[in-house]
Amino acid sequence: MSAALPVPLTVVSSLGNEYVWGQIAIGKNILTQQPSAPVFWFVVIDRTTLQVVFNQTQAASECSTVPDLSAYNDTNHILIVNTLGVGLNNPPQGALFQFIDQNGGGRELRRVEQVGLQLNCGSLGTYSYALVGVLGNLDLPGFEASQISQPAVGPILTLQLLPMDVNGQTVYTPSELSGR
Repeated sequence: MSAALPVPLTVVSSLGNEYVWGQIAIGKNILTQQPSAPVFWFVVIDRTTLQVVFNQTQAASECSTVPDLSAYNDTNHILIVNTLGVGLNNPPQGALFQFIDQNGGGRELRRVEQVGLQLNCGSLGTYSYALVGVLGNLDLPGFEASQISQPAVGPILTLQLLPMDVNGQTVYTPSELSGR
């Protein structure tokens, strides 16, 4: 069995709410969303095959609704959350905030929540938020980025998926880019 190599993972979020778009690249597999209105975008990938097993958007106004990921909410899956053109009047709240928090959300999630709840959308408009974490409600830190301002492109989150051998099977885990 040959040694698996790290796989690049890039998540591109957008702030603009007139031309809403985003991309997620898993190796050479590039997913693109161009919804007609601001959305939360949820993608789940299998940690052993890196195949996308869930790919769904939901309206920004559903900021307290958790998508039905029950079939994938275990440590065999990686969660990617990406906002596209969402206004600060719709930061993740309630059950959605708790779900994101339990699956990798941290400082950036709380930053968006604080600014959104304190200032709403009147002064700063939109935000973008991107998260990559391992599912399973383990409350482990994920990798996240956010931006609150008016440029057209939000944060670009760049990681690599490191292969690990677990009982003879390759399992990928999100990791920061290495310095080499």
